[in-house]
Amino acid sequence: MSRFKNTFANRWVRLSLCIVATCVIVASGASWWAVSQSKQVPEFYSRARNQSEAIAEIARNQLEHDVEQVRLQTQQGMFWKTSFSEEEINAWLQSELPERFGRLFAHGVSDPAIALENGQLFAAARYTSNRWDTVVSCRLSVEMTEEPNLLAIALSDLKAGALPLPLEPFVRKISKEAAMGDLDIRWDFTEAGPIALVEIPQEDPRFVIKPLVIESVNLIAGQLQMAGRVGSEASHEYQPRGPVHRFVSYRPTESRNAAPDSEAKTR
Repeated sequence: MSRFKNTFANRWVRLSLCIVATCVIVASGASWWAVSQSKQVPEFYSRARNQSEAIAEIARNQLEHDVEQVRLQTQQGMFWKTSFSEEEINAWLQSELPERFGRLFAHGVSDPAIALENGQLFAAARYTSNRWDTVVSCRLSVEMTEEPNLLAIALSDLKAGALPLPLEPFVRKISKEAAMGDLDIRWDFTEAGPIALVEIPQEDPRFVIKPLVIESVNLIAGQLQMAGRVGSEASHEYQPRGPVHRFVSYRPTESRNAAPDSEAKTR
C-alpha cells in the first residue's frame, strides 16, 4: 500500500475529505429541526462501508499490482495509463486514512468512502459530535485544463444526510483545510458555481513515477481511469484529452503577467 498512498490519487482523496470535513464542522451549528433529515445515509455509502474484509484484501492486492504496472510502463516509455476500481480505493481508504488524516478524525470525521457512477465521483464520511451523527456527502466531476496538472473539479450535491448544504459559504474554509493537508486549491467562479482548481505537482519525492503529467481522467462505472506521460519534456508536450475546462474568473500565471486587465481564456 505504501506506493499507492504516495501517488497523485492521494491528492484526489484529500480534496474529497477536505470538502466533507469542512462542511460537517460548519454544519454542526445548524438548527435542531435539520437533525432528522441528517440521519439519512446515501445508498452508495452503505454499500461501500459494507465491503467485507475478504473483498478488501483482494482489492488491496490488486491495487499493488496496478501501481507496479504503472511503474513498469514508465520504465519502458514516456506514456502511462492505469485504472483503479472503487473497491481498491475504498480498501485503501479504510486502511490508510485514519493514520494519514489524524487531525480530521480528531474533529469527528471518520469512515470515508467513495463511489464512481455515471462519470462522477461521490464522496462521503461520517461526522459525529455531541449534537450530530450524520453522513456528509458530495458529488465531484473532473475536467482537464489548458495548464498541465491543473485539474478542474466541479463540486455539487453537498448534503448532510438528506439535508442540502450550500457550497459557496464553505469555499474559503475548504481552501484553508486543504492547505493544512499540503493540497493547493484555487477557484474559478462560474455561473454553474465554484470550480476547484487542484494542482498536482509534477515532481514529488513520494511519487511512484516522476516527472508526472496527467492528460486524462475518466470516471466510469466503478472505475477511475487516468493516463498521461512522464519525462523531462512531458509538460511541454502536454495534450489534454477529453473535455477541457474554460477558465472564467481564474487567470493563469502567464496571462496575469502578460495582460493584467484581460480575462484569462483558454486557447
